[in-house]
Amino acid sequence: MTSDEILLGLGLVLVLGVASQLVARRLRLPAIVVLLPVGFLAGIATDDVHPERLLGDLFQPFVSLAVGVILFEAGLRLSVREIGPGTRRAVERLVAIGVLVTWLGVAAAAALLFNGLGDLLPLLIGAVLVVSGPTVVLPLLAFVRPAHDVRALLTWEGVLVDPIGALLGVIVFHAALSGDGRRAVWRPGEMVASIGVGALVGAAAAGVLWLLLREIQKIAPRQAVPAVLMTVVAALVVGDELRDDSGFVATTLMGVILANQHRIDLRLMQEFHETLVQLLIGVLFVLIAASVSPAEVRAVLPEGLLLVATMVLVIRPLAVALATLRSGLPWRERAFAAWMAPRGIVAGATASAFGLELQQAGVPGAAKLLPIAFVAIFGTVVLYGLTAAPVARLLGVAGSAGTLVLVVGDTPAARAAAQELAGAGIEVRLWEGRPMVDALGHEAELEEVTDAVLMSSSADFNALAAAELRIELGHDHVAVRSPEGYPEDGAGDGRRR
Repeated sequence: MTSDEILLGLGLVLVLGVASQLVARRLRLPAIVVLLPVGFLAGIATDDVHPERLLGDLFQPFVSLAVGVILFEAGLRLSVREIGPGTRRAVERLVAIGVLVTWLGVAAAAALLFNGLGDLLPLLIGAVLVVSGPTVVLPLLAFVRPAHDVRALLTWEGVLVDPIGALLGVIVFHAALSGDGRRAVWRPGEMVASIGVGALVGAAAAGVLWLLLREIQKIAPRQAVPAVLMTVVAALVVGDELRDDSGFVATTLMGVILANQHRIDLRLMQEFHETLVQLLIGVLFVLIAASVSPAEVRAVLPEGLLLVATMVLVIRPLAVALATLRSGLPWRERAFAAWMAPRGIVAGATASAFGLELQQAGVPGAAKLLPIAFVAIFGTVVLYGLTAAPVARLLGVAGSAGTLVLVVGDTPAARAAAQELAGAGIEVRLWEGRPMVDALGHEAELEEVTDAVLMSSSADFNALAAAELRIELGHDHVAVRSPEGYPEDGAGDGRRR
């Protein structure tokens, strides 16, 4: 490609990735429901966005770096304080038993549905499609806003299963690559070793980043995002250099460790999520979708749709039923968890990388790996993306669809305003005292809130809270009102903010 064609391709990918998310928000749809068809159609319309042509050998390293950054940000959402003992046990079993059931179930279904895969490709397809992932699960949960326990269960599963699934895929991939195309060469213990290496690298990197952020928040808070990006990329690269795909474990664990410490203000990294991660998600989905041709999809489509149906109606419910047995979760929440397992970026990225190498090695059926994975990703994303909210409402676990006004204030006037709103039939949530400051840093505390009124006695706090809440709720849904007996915002200079 010429430099002009590369520039055009990169520009198209960026524009399509961001515009798709804006359109999805306007239509009140999960972004992934728009991103996949847009990327697929762009790949049909022009070769300029095809990742192998646009980026060449840089594509897979870029995907690895981007997924590592996304997994770190997802790990920041895993606060132990927000998950109860019963839910924690369900998570452990869902990550252990659920992964095993999904892997073997998908492998068996693929072996029965597709011809010419040999003995090893079904196991690799099962490993690739084990992963669910934060790139698809977290946006859907933010859109549906289900009950707290099931949200915590699905969030933890979605984040933790990605690196585990990737490692499982690497083990099966090397077993297939080292064999003769039909007989695998297995190396027991490699997955455990990779997890161990990733955990050590992640813990060390989290310590380094903690020390960096402790100093940065004192002298240069605006440098927090570059410092985070630098450390996350370094951990990913070091982990992968030591063991294949250990970097995913390292970056995920980094996020979890930082999410559960109390000395560093995580709001320093707010821009990390609001800008960089959202941009990467849009770009990755467009690139992955554009990498599959219509002919490849048509060749596996009937069997692929049957595989999706089997995954959705048989394998996922079985995995959740076994994992949540005697967990204490209500049956409605267990049923919703059984209806939430979309596949995402990691499945597409690993299928793309493994398929190409296995084709070059002459492994039977390798050319079908990426198209099968794409049909599974597209099918599950569209199905769950369009049905998650109705199913949650049907089961009674969805967040409120009406207006919920958050009144933030530590004064009698704020309490009186909350009472007046409630008396008018409007649902109200009131925050008072120190907890309201802490809660601003946690998305879970803003569940179902549609509007906010800030009536604190501190004009500085009102200004800070308004800036943060407008990012979550939108500018027109946050109002600042000085409580009676206190000066207006910008006291002393006659200005209102």
